[in-house]
Amino acid sequence: MGLKSKPDFKFPMHDTHLHKSLRNLRVACVLALIAPVCLYVFHNAPRKAKYKTFYSQYDPMDAFERMMSGGYLSSCPPGSGAKK
Repeated sequence: MGLKSKPDFKFPMHDTHLHKSLRNLRVACVLALIAPVCLYVFHNAPRKAKYKTFYSQYDPMDAFERMMSGGYLSSCPPGSGAKK
């Protein structure tokens, strides 16, 4: 009777569903933490910067005069504005 050698690797028969579920849970938690950060950095922060630059240079009276001279305002017909 010779000694039988054991195989080096045994396929895991226990808790495979548990391990897969825990791995999926870890991945979901990491993605739930990373996704809002990426959304803020790549979408919201550039948008806020664009709004900041736009409103720092915005002149509402100039925009009103352009709308008035273009005939977009029914209460102010074209040519009724103040003359420069």
